Amino acid sequence: MDKIWANEGNNSDKIVAIIGNTIYKCNPRDEDINDYIQSLKMKIIPDKKTFGVPLPYIKEFRYQEGKNYIQIMFGADSEEHFRINEREKRNEIFEYFKSIVPNAISYTDKHTPLQAGKKPLIALLVVSALFIWTWYIAAGIESGNQYQVTGNHYNSFAGIVLMLASLGVNNVFLIFILLMAIAITSFFLKARKPPIIHRVIIKK
Repeated sequence: MDKIWANEGNNSDKIVAIIGNTIYKCNPRDEDINDYIQSLKMKIIPDKKTFGVPLPYIKEFRYQEGKNYIQIMFGADSEEHFRINEREKRNEIFEYFKSIVPNAISYTDKHTPLQAGKKPLIALLVVSALFIWTWYIAAGIESGNQYQVTGNHYNSFAGIVLMLASLGVNNVFLIFILLMAIAITSFFLKARKPPIIHRVIIKK
């Protein structure tokens, strides 16, 4: 069951290992990597720059295609990223993790384009509604109407709208067109490549 992987690249955890019933990642100095590996082979766990998660604590392994890490969920609401730049090795490690846990449910979560772009789409709807409200007040101000916000002027939502409206119709239009363009661009970028997430949920 014990297994050790050495990884290259600045964004990788230099060593990922399974020793006994614990998964470790180590990030020693380059000149100490071989010493760390030899210690792990002898089941001696280095004290410094080492993080470990016992298998009984783990609730889920998660790997999203295109990301350079494997997520490990453990405890009440904790998680840790095990970073492996090389895709083939990342897949190998994830498959090995799957093989060592009993009572695990494995499946692939494929998001639809709409699911992938849900957050920017909601942001677009909120910004659009805010634009209509702000533009209406800005047009009223330019027509001579007066508006007043009760309470804390600067902290209330209506106060923020009033401050934006006071910039004038043209400026309001430019500000919100920019915000909506950002939301639309974000939506299309996310919807174009929906995430594919491989999950291994461990039944307790």
